Amino acid sequence: MTDARLLLRVANRLGRLLGLAAATAALVLFALLHVLVTRLSPVTDTISDYALSPDGWIFDTAVLVLAGGSVCLLGPLLRRQAAVPVATACYACWCLGLVVLTVFPRDPVGAPTTVIGEIHKWASVTALLSLPLGALLTARRRRGPGARVVAVAAAVCLVALVPFVSAYLASSPLKPYLGLIERAVALGEVILLLLLGTIRLGLQATAHLAAGSAPGLVQSGSRSPRRSLDGWRGGAYRAGDVQLGGAVDSVGKRGVAGQFGGGGRPR
Repeated sequence: MTDARLLLRVANRLGRLLGLAAATAALVLFALLHVLVTRLSPVTDTISDYALSPDGWIFDTAVLVLAGGSVCLLGPLLRRQAAVPVATACYACWCLGLVVLTVFPRDPVGAPTTVIGEIHKWASVTALLSLPLGALLTARRRRGPGARVVAVAAAVCLVALVPFVSAYLASSPLKPYLGLIERAVALGEVILLLLLGTIRLGLQATAHLAAGSAPGLVQSGSRSPRRSLDGWRGGAYRAGDVQLGGAVDSVGKRGVAGQFGGGGRPR
């Protein structure tokens, strides 16, 4: 292993550890908010309402720490080219959306709608929608148990977003339970983020399909009977193409020459 590859592996592991620590710290800070701010209801009030309380700095810190942890967890995934450009854009929207919603706070309940409140609202929806979309696009490019787990988790988050968005952006019978639904969605997305940063997604689907469809292709470490037969005969093997080379021809010619005495006449 070269020094560059070793350094990259160490950097990926260090980034993964930092990302896990940041996501854990963010969850602890969010839990602390629920203990300190008792006037808000976890069922009806959104998580963003904590930013309007005297302890709102804890909310901003938790969101920014989560955004930094997301960069650490998703960075190695993008360096391994496991995501398509659209998925990369989705991950960027997730991280930027988290930062934007701390800069532009939510409008207080019952207060007139402001531009700052609208920016916060759409930044929240964009962030929550972008992460599962990016994860789903990434999982489609992979083959393996890890990719299936990520795909299922992303699909669950997208399904859970439907009642949340309907209650958050419009009138809905689920409006009284907006806070509870949002907390379930947020927890699911943090779990999805941890899965993306830690689970092995498997081989790329394009490479897997190409290897399975190429005729005569033998991967390294495999023991193909055709390849073994070629090696026994002294033939040359080339990936995707079986070539019996000069050694086989030479054996055949020597055998014929031995029967005909080298001059074309049988002995």
